[in-house]
Amino acid sequence: MQKGASLPPDYETDPWVAAFICELHAMFGTPVTGTVCTNKEDKLQYLWARIGIANALSLHENLWRPLRKKIDPQVAADAFARRYHMITNKMVVEQVPFFSPRGETKALVSPS
Repeated sequence: MQKGASLPPDYETDPWVAAFICELHAMFGTPVTGTVCTNKEDKLQYLWARIGIANALSLHENLWRPLRKKIDPQVAADAFARRYHMITNKMVVEQVPFFSPRGETKALVSPS
């Protein structure tokens, strides 16, 4: 994971790049923007997906940038996710980690 990765700078100015990133969110079933989040779980899911997408796009720009404006963003998102998985053996958006509720303690197993 790249520290401090952000979405491509043309995300806010290029409709194709914006649509491509939205398709990646849709592919993994995560909210596309923070404004559509209705609860903490949605917000966590959105932020986790955004981090994963930003890292993947930043580290593997050579996989998606050539697709820009040559094919439909939905097709490009699918192709990118597949290639990314083949190369890294990871998903663009990994499963959200589980954090136990505050105050919950886990019992330590005593050695036998």
